[in-house]
Amino acid sequence: MNNNEKDTTKLEQVHNLEVSKEAIQEVKDMVFEAKNQIQEPKKEILDEKSLDSLEMVRHNYEKDNPKNKEVRKRIAKLYARRLVFIFLSALVFNFGVQVFLNRGETIPSGLSGAPLLINLIAPSTKPYFALIYLAFNLPLLLGFGFKIKKSFTLMTLAFMLFQILTNLILTSVPIGENKIVLDWLHEHINFAPGWTKEIKVGSVTLENPNSWPIFAYGAIGSGCAGTAIAIAWKNGGSTGGTDIVAYYFSTKKQKSVGNILSLISIIMTITFLIIFGFAQPHHNYAKILTNGVGTQIIEDSGNRVFFGMREFTTFFYILVVNFLINFIYPKYKKVAVEISCGPSPDLVLAYFKKINYWHGYTVVEGISGYSGLKTYSVVTTMLLLETRSIIRDLKTLDTKLWISVKPVIGISGSFITKYVDEK
Repeated sequence: MNNNEKDTTKLEQVHNLEVSKEAIQEVKDMVFEAKNQIQEPKKEILDEKSLDSLEMVRHNYEKDNPKNKEVRKRIAKLYARRLVFIFLSALVFNFGVQVFLNRGETIPSGLSGAPLLINLIAPSTKPYFALIYLAFNLPLLLGFGFKIKKSFTLMTLAFMLFQILTNLILTSVPIGENKIVLDWLHEHINFAPGWTKEIKVGSVTLENPNSWPIFAYGAIGSGCAGTAIAIAWKNGGSTGGTDIVAYYFSTKKQKSVGNILSLISIIMTITFLIIFGFAQPHHNYAKILTNGVGTQIIEDSGNRVFFGMREFTTFFYILVVNFLINFIYPKYKKVAVEISCGPSPDLVLAYFKKINYWHGYTVVEGISGYSGLKTYSVVTTMLLLETRSIIRDLKTLDTKLWISVKPVIGISGSFITKYVDEK
C-alpha cells in the first residue's frame, strides 16, 4: 500500500470516528429526551369541585358572595369565635394591669397609661379603670372609627365592653369577708411575701432599696399586656387607644403595627413619666444597716432617685409588648417563597389562577442535579400571614411539593396587602 492510500485510509478512520461521536451525542440527546418523557403520568389539573374546598378559594368566594346563606353562617361562626378571643384578651389585659403592673407602678405605654396613671395618683379610682379607659377612647373612636374597617372598630368596642366586665369582676366581686377577687389574687400571687415598696420610719416614708420585685411585676405584667394586645389584633380588633391610630397608619403606610406602636409608645411614655414624676415623686431611699447581732437599722439615706426601677420597667414594657405583637401578629412581614414543582408547574399555576393570586411570580426552568431531569420552580414574595393558608392549600393539592420560605429584608415598590387587610 502506497503512502497516498495510507493517508486516505487514515482520513476515512478519522471521519468515521467523528461520525461515531456525533451519533453517540445524538443517542445521548435522545436518551435525555426519553427520560424527560418517561416520568410519572402528569397529574390532571384538579377539577373545580376539588379546588373549591381549598382555604383561599373559599376566602375569595365568601368575599364575592357575602349574602350567600352558607357564607353568612360561616362568617357568623368566625365572629363568634373572635369574640371569645376578644373576651380572653380583655381578661388577660386587665389581669396583667391589676395584678402586676399596678404593684410595680409600671405605666403602660399608649392611652391605657392614662387611666392607670390616674389609679396610681388616686388609688380610690382603681375600680373604675375600664370606665376611665373607655372615656379616653371615645374621641379616638369618633375621630378614626369611621375611617377604618367597620369590623375592626366594632371588635375594638367589644374589647372595651369586655374590659369593663372583667375589671368589674376583679375589683368588685367579693370573696369571703371584706375581700374582693383582686385582694385574693394579690395574696396568692406574691413573688416577695413581706416586701413593701415603701418603708415607714416614724413619720417619714422611705423607698425600699430592694427594687427587684418592681421589675418582676412589671415584666410579667408587660407580658400579659403584650399577649392580650396581640390576641386582639390577631382576631380583627384591638385594645383601643393608640392601637386605633396605629391601625389607621399601618393600613395606609403598610408598616409593621409593632413599629408604629413603638414610636407612639415612646412619646406617650415620656409624657406619662414626667407627669407621674411631679404628681408622685420618689421618696428618699432607705439605707439598711445591721448592728452585728441580726438587728436591722433603717436610716434615711438623704438621697432619692430620679430614674429608678419603675421608670426602667415602664420603658421595658414597650420592648416586651412590641416584641410580642411582632412575634404573634407580624402583619406586614414579607417572605420569599420558592415552590419546587417537579416536572410540571401546571398544578401550582392552576391554583394561582383559581385564587386570582395578587402578587407577582416567576416560573424558573432548570435541570435537577440529582436526576438530570427537567424541573420547574415558582418563585414569589408574599406576606408571612398569607403563607399559612397558601402552603396548606398547595400541600393539599400535592403532598410532594417542596416549599421553602425565607425572610425578606426589604422591598422597593408597591405591595398588595388586601388579604391581611380584609381578615
